[in-house]
Amino acid sequence: MKVVILAGGKGTRLGLTDRPKPMVLVSGTPLLERQVEVVRGCGFTDLIFLTGHLGEVIEAHFGDGSAFGVNITHVRESVPLGTAGALRDARHLLSDGPFIILYGDTLLDVDLAHLADYHRQSGAAGTVFAHPNDHPHDSDVVDVDEDGRILRLMAKPHAPDVLLPNLVSAALYVLDPVALDHIVAEGASDIAHHLFPAMLDAGLGLQAYRSVEYIKDVGTPDRLARGEADLASGRVARLSLREPKPAIFLDRDGVLNVELNGVHAAEKLELLPDVPAAVRRVNLAGVPAICVTNQPDVAKGFLTFEGLRSVHAALDTALADGKAYLDDLLFCPHHPEAGWPGEVAALKIDCTCRKPYPGMLTTAAERHNLDLSRSWLIGDRYADIAAAHAAGARAILVETGHAGNDAARYPDETADHVAPNLDAAITYALERI
Repeated sequence: MKVVILAGGKGTRLGLTDRPKPMVLVSGTPLLERQVEVVRGCGFTDLIFLTGHLGEVIEAHFGDGSAFGVNITHVRESVPLGTAGALRDARHLLSDGPFIILYGDTLLDVDLAHLADYHRQSGAAGTVFAHPNDHPHDSDVVDVDEDGRILRLMAKPHAPDVLLPNLVSAALYVLDPVALDHIVAEGASDIAHHLFPAMLDAGLGLQAYRSVEYIKDVGTPDRLARGEADLASGRVARLSLREPKPAIFLDRDGVLNVELNGVHAAEKLELLPDVPAAVRRVNLAGVPAICVTNQPDVAKGFLTFEGLRSVHAALDTALADGKAYLDDLLFCPHHPEAGWPGEVAALKIDCTCRKPYPGMLTTAAERHNLDLSRSWLIGDRYADIAAAHAAGARAILVETGHAGNDAARYPDETADHVAPNLDAAITYALERI
């Protein structure tokens, strides 16, 4: 599989005059050189650099790539064409199968081979690496269904009252050659703002690849400084798929939001006090924060998958107002017992993902290479405690929500710790990870 790197940026905000943005020094090494190291480390050696401003600097530094253990083809635009227009100029090199696209201003440590395999298995025409951040209101976000298929693209700027699913495109893609047929024939155009909407309009599938791996734009002085700090602290490598890592799992109702015996509408979701600040501490610690929640009311017919997505967008939006986010959210829509008038028969099953079973935790562990023995789950029921222990994780019971009122059903379960609220529970867990 070929790897395309969009390397035409000027670096005006970085104050660069003698080199293009992809050649900015990151802890003493050109950013583009760091990207080549990642690409080669994932087993890819056939690269295409799409250059523009000061492209000769890149060509002089890398040549044909042999000195860096890869093969590089340079395609330099004569006039600015945008990200999609630059791809159009190189389409004669991209007709033999799926290809990966990197933006030349991102610092990353991503398993590109795993991303490529995911794309092949998805059957989509395009795959978008997506993750949450602490500023979705000024980011391009994607809305996905329960299988990760992209339903719509929500480009910034966003209206202040819109509910935003916090899943941000990280400017890393895998595309099939058929995508190139949907680039406008002439002039400049953009992948995210023009090509992807055209693909969706044409009925081509786009898939989201959700990951906690590190990828950040370092195209401003502040972002560059944060990237260098993350390299120095080990955060970049620690979040990679190479490293088994602990996580903090969070139940939803009664832990993050007020327990209502089912939140069936976005406007009914209300966070418990101090929840955004508590979750933000997990984010700042570089520990994945992952929600695992039973949502049997989908099976009972009380709300649809679409309604649940709206509730979770409200959750994301409320957390983002406090600059916090969930790295992933897994839910179980099943319920084994029949008897509700509007129930969904296909979901009335005895599954292994519904807590007290550990399925959601083990799925998250496989997806993100988590070390469950070093992880914690915070919940308000003993069903949460049982799920954590079944997965090999430790568990904290909080005295909010149901406050462990199902203890009689789990006489053999004991929480590893009891805390009055989420903030205290997170303090306890972070000190022991």
